[in-house]
Amino acid sequence: MLFEVFLTALNSASSFFVSNLPSIIILILGDRAFVYITQPHPEILFLVDHYSHVISNDLLEFNQATAPSWNELPANVICETANLLPNHMDFKSLLAVCKQWNSVSPEITRPPFPLLMLSKTLNTNWRSFFNLCDSKRYRLELSTFGGKRCWGSPYGWVVLLDPNSNAHLEHLEKGKQIILPSLNTIPTLAATEEWFRLIHKFIIFKQPSHESSFLVMAIFGPENSLAFVRVGEGAALNRRGQDEWVLVANPYEFKFKDVTCFNDQIYGLCDNGTLVCVELDAEVQVVSPHPEDVWEPQKLYLVELSGNLFGVFRYGYYYPLKRRYETVSFLVYKFNFDASSWVEVTDLEDHAVFVGDGNSWCCPTITISSSSNSIYFTDDNWDWQMYPGGEYGGCDVGVFDMETAVIQPLPFGVDNPSSYSRPIWVTTTM
Repeated sequence: MLFEVFLTALNSASSFFVSNLPSIIILILGDRAFVYITQPHPEILFLVDHYSHVISNDLLEFNQATAPSWNELPANVICETANLLPNHMDFKSLLAVCKQWNSVSPEITRPPFPLLMLSKTLNTNWRSFFNLCDSKRYRLELSTFGGKRCWGSPYGWVVLLDPNSNAHLEHLEKGKQIILPSLNTIPTLAATEEWFRLIHKFIIFKQPSHESSFLVMAIFGPENSLAFVRVGEGAALNRRGQDEWVLVANPYEFKFKDVTCFNDQIYGLCDNGTLVCVELDAEVQVVSPHPEDVWEPQKLYLVELSGNLFGVFRYGYYYPLKRRYETVSFLVYKFNFDASSWVEVTDLEDHAVFVGDGNSWCCPTITISSSSNSIYFTDDNWDWQMYPGGEYGGCDVGVFDMETAVIQPLPFGVDNPSSYSRPIWVTTTM
């Protein structure tokens, strides 16, 4: 009977994963995760669903005398199982089984898999989120997000900017806010652009001293200047940039395209790919010129992947009749610190990279899917606004396969970006 039930579950599963020790097979059955655990003695069968109960009487009867209760499953097994689940819904279901399973959540190292937060919805406080793992849309009420431009991050926090040029950080799930200093205090910021184009990009770096302490960097202005501020609880006192915007010293007048934190050091990618070291209390230092034979990209990104620093170069065309930009290809370079040079790569080592408005980051792909060795991108080109307040852009969203060099759209359905609201990558435990 057990074998028949197992085969039925296997045939209906959308995906499955096998761990190492102990041997765990996880079947994703819609909104339920079927966990089969084989140990020397005894065999234990668990079913996890949103209602935290066994969903098959046949399975309940199996080995009932030797099967332990839910809270007797070893913590290391719970953690390993949770780390293998790519879908946030299944991950949340697993932690909801009982208090014991939920208590191990701080020990889980499972990286957050990004969700695509779609554009604003007219006349409502709800925002839709597209889940890449199951191609479904979920909704979350975000009453403070209306009428604001947003930048995403891998920490569950989003930067919001309103028409009065006020900016703050907000946690998607908890609703907690951290107010940023007025943009008017940023040195050299000229408020001549429309409010939603004052800042090209906000990038958030989480400080190790406290879970709500951040270094926020802003790329702004016609010269793509760089400024920073330190905010949040537990932020070090009397440090430069504490609750005030500070301009990064840039005597070479590099145009910043992206910044990231790598090995506790901030690096910037400028101009056509010049790599610089960003010292918050000193001048920007050149690390390496742009890669050889590179032609001018439209967008550049910096990401850390498997202990290495990568530059992602994005190419595309502007179509006047369509009033939109379309990405056509990407090139990826790994920086060799020993040789101080860029090396082109075509393999992301079972990782997916996410680029667009806000932080650029990557995460391992543990599912059997097409997401490995791919670059997911959103529309972050704001340079071709045709006229003030015009509805333009936001539709250049898709996934680039590094192996085939083919771009595919994401099946998130209808989305209607406005002049200031476009899809962004975010993470959440929703």
